[in-house]
Amino acid sequence: MHAETQFLGKLTHLRRMLHWIREQLFAIGLEESSVRKVEIASEEALVNIIRHAYKNRTGSIDMTIETKDHVVEIIIRDRGPPFNPLEKDISFDRSAGLEERQLGGLGILFMREYMDEVRYRRDGETNVLSLIKKLPY
Repeated sequence: MHAETQFLGKLTHLRRMLHWIREQLFAIGLEESSVRKVEIASEEALVNIIRHAYKNRTGSIDMTIETKDHVVEIIIRDRGPPFNPLEKDISFDRSAGLEERQLGGLGILFMREYMDEVRYRRDGETNVLSLIKKLPY
């Protein structure tokens, strides 16, 4: 399966983006619990792009979903400044109180925790983030 689309990088379009991702994942037969994890990871990636890459301007977000070799890969492209979310070393102490926790970075942690693999590369003027989930079949 191969599906691709483009959205305006605005928070008002986030619900439509996530709905499109859900539709594609259900179409390939992914179960609800896995769809939800992929959706959370995707939402974190998309919100980061909208808030940081396009904070002072409007841009587009291109998305591709591919299934091959027993994995589904969600590829998200934006034309914001270079930003590799995987460069940050994020640790999270689940036992720490709210006031002791460091702000920021939880979205990246969710991406790493809910996906089997997360990749980043810069392609010319484009950030390319890949969220990869192994298929159970």
